[in-house]
Amino acid sequence: MKEEFNYVPINRVTYGKGSVSNINSILTQTRKKRLLIITGNSVSKTKSFNKILNILGTDYFIMNQITQHSPMEEIEHAVEVYRNNHCDSILSVGGGSVTDAAKVVKYYYDIETLHIAVPTTLSASEFSHIAGYTIGGEKDGIRDKKITPQEVILDPEITVETPERLWRSTGIRSLDHCVESIIHPNLLEISRTAALKGIRLLFDNLESDDLESRLKCQIASWYSYWQVYDSPMGISHNIGKVVGSRFEIPHGITSCITLPAVMKHYSTLFPEAMREIAATISGKNVSDEDPENAYFLVKEFIASLGFSESLSKYGVEEKDADEIYSKLKNREPWHLELIRELIRET
Repeated sequence: MKEEFNYVPINRVTYGKGSVSNINSILTQTRKKRLLIITGNSVSKTKSFNKILNILGTDYFIMNQITQHSPMEEIEHAVEVYRNNHCDSILSVGGGSVTDAAKVVKYYYDIETLHIAVPTTLSASEFSHIAGYTIGGEKDGIRDKKITPQEVILDPEITVETPERLWRSTGIRSLDHCVESIIHPNLLEISRTAALKGIRLLFDNLESDDLESRLKCQIASWYSYWQVYDSPMGISHNIGKVVGSRFEIPHGITSCITLPAVMKHYSTLFPEAMREIAATISGKNVSDEDPENAYFLVKEFIASLGFSESLSKYGVEEKDADEIYSKLKNREPWHLELIRELIRET
């Protein structure tokens, strides 16, 4: 049977302390002179953001109004700023919503535009060809290789002002991506190996706050999306996309809620994959692990990070289960009962 590995067109990933200094050389090499910076209001007020502005050697224009889940009206405003100022490149500084907004600007205005992504969270959006946005609170999205940022910069210094809750919850989002990669039977061994390494890095470093640990978490988020083009969306991510936009739940928090319950089901559906995950976390031999232990270890880890979230805390009620289920992609009958279980949890 023929299989494929699809690369996404990232030219380069620059990583390490002080790596944002590479922005100028990228702009010089590509002969870009008018830069649109897309970010959010809170990030635009940080010392880290001002550090980036101070090193830029080109004209720039700032659109700092991107909010959670990338509302389309904000993206349209960014397109106007880009067009009206005759920009020729984009720099996104922020989390997944900011990165996605920049990708959608490319898609609707000039898909060949240079996009340099500087993430401040662990959502891993900068490594993918997927961009989500919302219209009237409903989630929609685009999939196109050409919207993948050409340049990614992982600089731990730029993440130090990211709120701890946001940093840690998006780390669980990356953990969610890792699990999705491991359960898929048709992904390459190198992708599964990267995902398992990503899990280990997150368990070892997400609770720490030093620059080395933060960089290792950034590397883990990269590993979580090693074969993203060929990896179908898992049910945890799928439910999260629907309830996140509908009930204003942050991306990372949705994974904190959905991932453990999904892994409990996976222990029956994908026992060997769950054994691998459990062994990676516990350090035991794969053959000695119980598939369900992966669920317990991940649930315990999320609790140790300070998260005790539930859908009911965000106003999701049992009457909403059918609507959520109807909006899932590639839904299966057992997904409806899973949603009801998640809503009943407190």
